[in-house]
Amino acid sequence: MEKIILPLTSGIGVADGKKLCVSIIDENGNKRVGGSRIKACDKLWKLPFLRAYTYFVYCFVFYFKALFLQEELGLEKVSKSKKEKTAEKASRASRIILALSILLAIFIVGFLGVGLLPAKAFEWLFEEFYDYYLRAFIIAIFRLILLYAVFVVLRFLPFMQSFYAFNGAGNLYMSGKGERMKEINYPLNFINLCLNVFAFSTFVISLVAINVSFLVNAIINFAIIALILPILFELLKLASTGKINWLKGLALVTNWLVYIKPNTTHNEVLLVAKREMENFDEFVKTDKAEIAMSALYAEMMTKLKAQDRMEESDIDWIIGTVLNKNRAEIKLQRSVTSKEYRECMRACERRAKGEPLSNIFGFVEFYGLRFDVNKKVLSPRMDTEILVEEVIKKAREIDAENILDLCTGSGAIGVALAKYTSCKVSACDISKQALAVAEQNAKKNEAKIEFFHSDLTKGLKKSRKYDIIVSNPPYIKSGDIEKLDVEVKKYDPRLALDGGEDGLDFYRRIVEEVPRKLAKKGWLYLEVGKGQSDDVATLLQENGFDNVGTIKDYNKIERVVYGRISK
Repeated sequence: MEKIILPLTSGIGVADGKKLCVSIIDENGNKRVGGSRIKACDKLWKLPFLRAYTYFVYCFVFYFKALFLQEELGLEKVSKSKKEKTAEKASRASRIILALSILLAIFIVGFLGVGLLPAKAFEWLFEEFYDYYLRAFIIAIFRLILLYAVFVVLRFLPFMQSFYAFNGAGNLYMSGKGERMKEINYPLNFINLCLNVFAFSTFVISLVAINVSFLVNAIINFAIIALILPILFELLKLASTGKINWLKGLALVTNWLVYIKPNTTHNEVLLVAKREMENFDEFVKTDKAEIAMSALYAEMMTKLKAQDRMEESDIDWIIGTVLNKNRAEIKLQRSVTSKEYRECMRACERRAKGEPLSNIFGFVEFYGLRFDVNKKVLSPRMDTEILVEEVIKKAREIDAENILDLCTGSGAIGVALAKYTSCKVSACDISKQALAVAEQNAKKNEAKIEFFHSDLTKGLKKSRKYDIIVSNPPYIKSGDIEKLDVEVKKYDPRLALDGGEDGLDFYRRIVEEVPRKLAKKGWLYLEVGKGQSDDVATLLQENGFDNVGTIKDYNKIERVVYGRISK
């Protein structure tokens, strides 16, 4: 039988034969996966046209099962008490009923708006229009246009964005393009089939315009829908093969309405379900088994050592994230479930290949706060915490009121300063994508920051002065980027790394521009690369800074250069 992809509000379901696997992102941003065996009969699948009914019925059945699995996975938290879990499960049915009620309301509004409104409007505008079939044709066209307009509006509503993005991830998977994310038009997906059946049935029923009695009308309309379903199914199936380019292009007219290009997270959630589907029998059978924590530690350590990436803190970070516990709590954990074990090992395998933890989980801990990161921003490192620590000390020492974070990236420095000082914090970056991430991190950490899209100080308010300006600019030499470790050169944006031929391009610009933005006796704090502190300190002195000094990080490397403008 045809593999079925079912987009959900917070994840995706994959149904294949008698197996259903659902992968979601829970409220903490963790990926969770669950599976269920399903009864399926594919005797009709090899019969053209008749297989459409099998596909359609199974999709509805699988969808409800997937919705229940999504709810169960969303409630699945180790830290919840039995009473809390029972209460949440009791409310699950009410939430599903609410969702069905919303769908019913949408259907009723659609029936009234798309069904009755065009006919009544036509009668009102053209009272003496006597050509019955021409009238039916005009109403049918008008309904089709109105229906398309409604779905265009739905596509851009915020609460539908994630749903359509997961459908886009499903399209990528079904089109066989995998992680390359180039091809997205796979017409034979359940949502697109439903839309096409609804649209064409509306058109044909309006065109036929049978008006005998309610019962006869209902029977004829149902027969029309039953006839249109297999025809559209076969056409979409043929379009999905890509053998007829014009047909696949035509299918894009409706398929565009029900997908949005997925980001990396949407695609990864789909791949989680795909991986579990490949080992489904073991996945379902061993789901409740317990594995000793010592065995998990030993296996992860062996895997990381084999790739020369052994850091025990990475192991703690992976396990703590998967179990949603801190380091102290996981030391008391004696075992994990099979599902937790698999999640830890998958993350460990990715780490062994050089992928940074921040990219694996989509966030990183920095200065006691959690920050979302992606390939558009540099993941904050522990080395930078010394910069934040020194700026906090200086802010308290001089009773600073305003701080500016140049080249904010993920917003880690600015957010930490806003959380741990009483200063008004501003932050800027030349990358709009980075600013979007920084603003999201500020909101999640409840930090009040004023953001500016600016190439260093060029886009800032001219009259604004700051007591402290802090920056961690790009400082890697252009020629050294390809020599960097894979977790840096492959996963961090080049824009956040490249500091020019000698790595000092941004420092030269900063020390020239910053004095105009510093208040009298204002301070500049800069993070620098290994071996750059003397050169950067000289730049500060040559541009009117005094009290220039350097600070070593936790690895005894001179990491921070600072100076004051006394004029």
